[in-house]
Amino acid sequence: MTVTETASSRNRIERYDPATIEPHWQRRWDDLRLYATDLEDDPRPRYYLLTMYPYPSGDIHIGHWYIKTPTDALARFQRMHGRNVFLPIGFDAFGLPAENAAIKNRINPRDWTMSNIANMRRQLRQMGATFDWDAEVVTCDPEYYRWNQWFFLRFLEAGLAYRAKSPVELQAFTHEVAGRHGLTPSGG
Repeated sequence: MTVTETASSRNRIERYDPATIEPHWQRRWDDLRLYATDLEDDPRPRYYLLTMYPYPSGDIHIGHWYIKTPTDALARFQRMHGRNVFLPIGFDAFGLPAENAAIKNRINPRDWTMSNIANMRRQLRQMGATFDWDAEVVTCDPEYYRWNQWFFLRFLEAGLAYRAKSPVELQAFTHEVAGRHGLTPSGG
């Protein structure tokens, strides 16, 4: 504001309307590929950052964003300090929760999972997350898990993967399994 300009003469937004403003800038960021990472020709120091991939058994919830917020903030911080930040995103799509939810809803598990992934992508983009979407992985995609299988077989051949009896902390296991079913370890 200049000396001759008054606060009332400036154009200002009376009310912040995120539904109008944010999609415009998110499209702009996508067009600029603002968060895509050049791992070949960028001279800036590289900074690799990985967050836990969400499990797409339903809609995104606060627990998903709770784990992503610090990672996203750190990525922004590192970018502001001149680093070439690689922050990939993916979806940990193997497991029983999605299958059970699909069966309960009488939907093919792959259709259910891929629909949830599409919705989570939309939700994460809407939140303004700074992931490199070009580096997305989906663990139930055969192009992804074929490499897990290939690595496992190499580990098995080298004697690095094996089956053995070993002690486990039963109390922690019991708490985890009971918690998944909404029970206390004592069965209540």
